[in-house]
Amino acid sequence: MSLNQRIPSINDLLFGGFILALSSFILYNSLSLKDYLDIEVFLWVGAVIWCLWLLKRGFDPARIIYSFSWSFVSIIGFVYIVFIALLGITGFPRHFLFFILPVVVIAGIGYIGSKIAFLRVRRRGYRLKIPFKRRVTTALFKLDTLMIVFIIVSLAVLTLFLIIPVGLMFLHAFKVMPGEPWYSNFYYIFTRTRYVRRFFTPADRLWTVQPTAKGPIIKITGINYGILVNSLLNATVVASVATILGVIVAFILARYDFRGKTFFRILATVPLFITPFVNAYVIKLLFGPDGPISMITQALFGFRIMFTSLAGVALAQIMAFYPIVYLNAYSSFINIDPSMEEQAENLGARGLRLFFTVTLPLALPGIAAGSILVFIFSLEDLGAPIVFQERNLMSYQIFSSLIGEAGVVTPEIAALGIVLLGLAVVGFLTIRSYVGMRAYAMISRGGRWNPRIRRFSWKGHLIVYLFLLPLILFTAMPQIGVVLMAFNVLSIRGFTIQPEQATPKYVVEIFTGGSAFAREVPMHIRNTIVYALSAVLLAIIIAIITAYVVSRTRIKFVTPTLDTLATIPIAIPGLVVALGYYFFFSELARVTRGTLLEPVFSPLDPAGGPGVFQAWIILIIAYSIRKLPFVARAIYAGFQQVHEALEEAALNLGARRFKVLSSIVLPMIVTNIVSGALIGFIYISTEVSTSVTIGSFNSEQAPMTWYMMNIYKGGTTEGIQYVAAMGFLLIVFQLIAVTIVTLVLKQRYAFIGI
Repeated sequence: MSLNQRIPSINDLLFGGFILALSSFILYNSLSLKDYLDIEVFLWVGAVIWCLWLLKRGFDPARIIYSFSWSFVSIIGFVYIVFIALLGITGFPRHFLFFILPVVVIAGIGYIGSKIAFLRVRRRGYRLKIPFKRRVTTALFKLDTLMIVFIIVSLAVLTLFLIIPVGLMFLHAFKVMPGEPWYSNFYYIFTRTRYVRRFFTPADRLWTVQPTAKGPIIKITGINYGILVNSLLNATVVASVATILGVIVAFILARYDFRGKTFFRILATVPLFITPFVNAYVIKLLFGPDGPISMITQALFGFRIMFTSLAGVALAQIMAFYPIVYLNAYSSFINIDPSMEEQAENLGARGLRLFFTVTLPLALPGIAAGSILVFIFSLEDLGAPIVFQERNLMSYQIFSSLIGEAGVVTPEIAALGIVLLGLAVVGFLTIRSYVGMRAYAMISRGGRWNPRIRRFSWKGHLIVYLFLLPLILFTAMPQIGVVLMAFNVLSIRGFTIQPEQATPKYVVEIFTGGSAFAREVPMHIRNTIVYALSAVLLAIIIAIITAYVVSRTRIKFVTPTLDTLATIPIAIPGLVVALGYYFFFSELARVTRGTLLEPVFSPLDPAGGPGVFQAWIILIIAYSIRKLPFVARAIYAGFQQVHEALEEAALNLGARRFKVLSSIVLPMIVTNIVSGALIGFIYISTEVSTSVTIGSFNSEQAPMTWYMMNIYKGGTTEGIQYVAAMGFLLIVFQLIAVTIVTLVLKQRYAFIGI
């Protein structure tokens, strides 16, 4: 390459994408769809040739891989291209695919090249031969009888109740009718109009206008793109908007000082208090035709507004989940070394440039952790789809199949569960890989630093009180509304405040069973508490065994496998767990079913019915495995804080491993254990997806969240009041746990990272 030859820039990369997109547009509008798809391969080849030519001219892929913004675009673009190609979507989404294709190709070539270079360096390191005996001795140095038992037990439990159920779901997903290909169930999901709509009519609109005597009502519904695309788009929109809101709120509260800041921080965490179904119902009232938003739009513009269907689900999930991003982002902003930003300011970075080039990239791990959790929670959420009666989502389809009257889950639904799991895991691993592409370590002089906190001017105070306060207060309204509704202060119709009719009747009767609706509530409250306590105890045992092995051993494959198995349940939707357990225990019980004339059902067989099926056993196991990451991470952090030298000293004095663990290590991490137990108890007692599916097979053993759904779906006025009362009880549970964790145990209450 000559010295005066211009090195290609990112603009050249985008120019190639623009030419490809324009070519796709011209060909699509001038050829039939079949001819377009036949000739489209030349566009893919053209993108690769263009990228190879740029590389030959000196373009450095590191400019994409190690750029905060372009690496993110390449990761999201890769996922986008895969789904557009798999779903066979044409039109504008297809043309946009070719616009970003060169960026993704360059990033892929650079990523593969860096991995090859890494493997070459690693292979050179292996040239130094380590004797096999020494490697075995090193691996077995800390392995005694107890540690071996811990490894076997933890691997056995996680394999039996996590890997095998999901594996059985895989097997059922590939069961097909004679003569059909093995992939037909997945083919139907990706091609049927029910799952993926490719053609639309003029009636498919984002909103409609409904004339009434009081004026027009604008009903914002969203467009039905099919079950699969709806779920993916909804989760993406919810995660994106929640991330933007969470980062804005976290940055202001972490970096600025103003009057009422503590109140703002408390108010911003209120949406984290989980109140299944009823909080979405309050949001439905807020954005209903008789709600406060409609009153404002009626007075200002002469029309009312109403969110329903997909739009209502997205709105409810954004308001419920954005504090997850806020908590993680706030912690990340607080922990940034201020000297990093000060050095950037000395080099001329100010304002938004400083934020996007230094502050935001350093806070990325926490923000990404919150974002992917929101994405997963949105995919698996059942409360909002049930309240807004939106059936065209994967979560609702799996749920309705599990509780259907036939009691048979088809292979197509099993395949849909695999797709749901795939979306969640791919999102989890994608963000985790993106975060792992660069280092975030900060070098300081030691000790704890003081965060960069500035005081607002009068203009800043004006912005905070006029925009931030209404935003935080508004997103906290669902939980506030639940409390008001539980005491009959808030009317269940029209969001009317009626303090003169306040009464503790509904809260009292859920404990006494004083009415027809509340008669069975004490039983379901008791079920919830017993199941949660039992599952937490089981999770603590599994977490101690697993976390101790992970923190004290460095065995190739074994240690990272255990760490992954103890963490990955956070990325597995609860509906997938319920579906996997349905197949798992059905297969276990199949040998005891007898004949058609004289059926014999096992207590663990979901087909056995309420009189035989013992739902409480499966619920406790499912809770303990699914919420294991919250307990395990708290206990693992405690093990990390206890230096191994203390154990080695006791072992050298003759104490056995079990004695060391029980009398020295565990007493030192008791606060971590209690903290993890309390957080696990809260997440278990408020769990929805597994509870309402498994609980449906035996209503007498169902937890409280199942009964909340059952009463709500009854549709009666008084029934919703009792659902609100049970939601208030769950808020009390969570408030007590948060108070103990943060004030008594001095632990941080936040969601798990990635």
